[in-house]
Amino acid sequence: MKKFLAFFITLVIALTTTICVCAADFMPLKNNDAETKVNFAISSSGQATVIVRCNALSTKFTSAIIETKVQKKVGLIWVTVDNGSWTDTTKSKNFSKSHSVQLSSKGTYRAHVKFTVSGTGGSDDEITKNVEKTY
Repeated sequence: MKKFLAFFITLVIALTTTICVCAADFMPLKNNDAETKVNFAISSSGQATVIVRCNALSTKFTSAIIETKVQKKVGLIWVTVDNGSWTDTTKSKNFSKSHSVQLSSKGTYRAHVKFTVSGTGGSDDEITKNVEKTY
């Protein structure tokens, strides 16, 4: 009975630790309470469109800088395409912006977006998101 009880307690501790570690991977802590999203699409004619969103989740949010790049994979590196880079600054609690660029050739592309979110919750949150598509 003692062995079973020891095994059961060990199992519960192991499962609890695993659940906590996994949850931390999917729920990053944010000082300034903003939700960030990136949508990336490429049309059949090669028009790449990136939609960025930054929505405040509380009154801690004060502003955001959103740097967006459309990049093509060349070998092992990512190269920003011509006219494929934008910087948006906002103090809006619900910000959404669309950017488009015409791609010149087929390949693997990504939207590379860096959100820098400022607020009263502490140091700036730097959140980078990459969304890949093939054209």
